[in-house]
Parts: sequence; C-alpha cells; structure tokens
Amino acid sequence: MNLTVEPYMTKKPFTLKLPASVSDAMQIMASKDVAAVPVTDPKGNYAGIVSRRDILEHPKEDELSLLMRTDLPKLTSKDTLDKAVGLFTKILRRHLVIVDNKKISGIITPYDLLDAVISKKVEIPISKLVTRNAIPLHIKSTAKMVERVIKLTKITAFPVLDNNGNLVGLVTERDLLNGANLDSKTVSTQLGIGEDDDAWSWESLRDIYTFYYTIRDLEIPNVEVEKIMVKNPISIFEGASAYDAARIMKKNKFTQLPVRDVDDELSGMVYDFDIISSLIK
Repeated sequence: MNLTVEPYMTKKPFTLKLPASVSDAMQIMASKDVAAVPVTDPKGNYAGIVSRRDILEHPKEDELSLLMRTDLPKLTSKDTLDKAVGLFTKILRRHLVIVDNKKISGIITPYDLLDAVISKKVEIPISKLVTRNAIPLHIKSTAKMVERVIKLTKITAFPVLDNNGNLVGLVTERDLLNGANLDSKTVSTQLGIGEDDDAWSWESLRDIYTFYYTIRDLEIPNVEVEKIMVKNPISIFEGASAYDAARIMKKNKFTQLPVRDVDDELSGMVYDFDIISSLIK
C-alpha cells in the first residue's frame, strides 16, 4: 500500500506552546471538543502530546511539560498508511502527531483511517478481525457496577445481555456520565471557560472534567443498566466485511460495534483499531 497519511490526517490541529499548564490543555479539549493536544516548545517545534488518557492517569499533575508524552512515535505527512496502522495496533493509543521539519503538520486517529478502509473496499470478514474478549454485562447490572468495571478493565464500551443471553443494549462511559450529577456552570467555572470564550460542547466538557477528576468523585446514580444503555444497538454480522463495519462506524460516529454470529448471538466486539488492521492483513 503506497498511500500516505496526508489525505487522512487533520491538518492544523489545536496546539499548545510551552510553558503551559494541564488546565490549559483541558480548556482546549473542552472548548474545541478534542481528546488530545500536540505541544510545541517556545520555538514552535514539536515537543510532545497530551491526551485525556494522560490526564486521567496523572490527575494531580498540573505542569504540562511533566505530563505530556514525549516518547510516543510520530509520523511525517509522507509516511504510509501501513506504518500508521502498524503503530496504532502496536501502541493502542488514539492519536499520532504528524511532524514535518520539526513542525506540527497534523494529527491522525484510527477513526480517521476508516476512510481508507472504505475507499479500498476492504473485504476481509469481521470474523478475522473481531476482538473476542468482549465483556458483557447483565441488563440488571447497576451503573455503579459499570463504573467499577471501567476502572478495572480500562474498557469503556460493554454489550448488555438479557436473562437469555440476547444482546439488548450497549453501555459506554458516555452513557454513564450522562447520568452523573454535574452542573455545567460550576464545571465551566472550574475549568476557566467563561462566557467570552469559544463556544464549547457540554458533552466534551463533561468528558474532560470527568477524565480529570475521575468518575469516582462524581455522583453516579445507582440505576440499572437498562435505564442508561443504548437499546437495540447497531451490530454487525461476523461474516460482513471490514468495509461494511467502517461505513457503519463513520456514518454513526462509532468507534466500536457488537458482533453477531450465525446464530444471531453476540460473539465479540470490533473496534476501529481492529478494522484498520485489515489495511495491512
């Protein structure tokens, strides 16, 4: 595959220049609805990247230079999709920075590369890509249980089954947070986002606030999963192709799908990481 990452990357991403704080990064994430921010040194050269995941793992660190990742691989705009896919499936991080001549040219995610799967009409069946170790939850599980499972597994999307083992829903971290007791005015004040700042998405604000303060510090209502889950979620047959999955994901802005077998039973979960691996299989 000779295609380069340039057509698929987001050009001119929002960035921060050192010196800066983690709070500065949080403001950009919330107001611009992004999950990672590339960082430059005082001369404007690429220095590192900080993501919501980094903030979650180090919630007490407010010095950006100490928190940002400087050890992650980067790409140039002329690097191939093969190289990008190989890095994504190896490091399992959702963002790679594109750097040309020490300057930031763009940023790319596995979700972006789904467009390449679509354009190439990759016909590899989902059965060869599916992640088999899906963790299902019972429909009567509680939100508190979901919160605990997220912390233990680092997984943020779970298929929900009824008493007969049938897939009846999908619950994600976002669904859990939707029920959290958060006040937008209070949170925006704590993040320093005032009325004169750029318009921000409450969903993004909720996410980044939660990533920083962690969900254990929020008031998660102890309701049953069936009250917060997405009912009758879109799923995909394991005999369908990577192309089919990529189209569904892009159309609905999904990064994962439940997978069904020939008996119409849940057989696993497939993620955008899995789908883009089809580009080099």
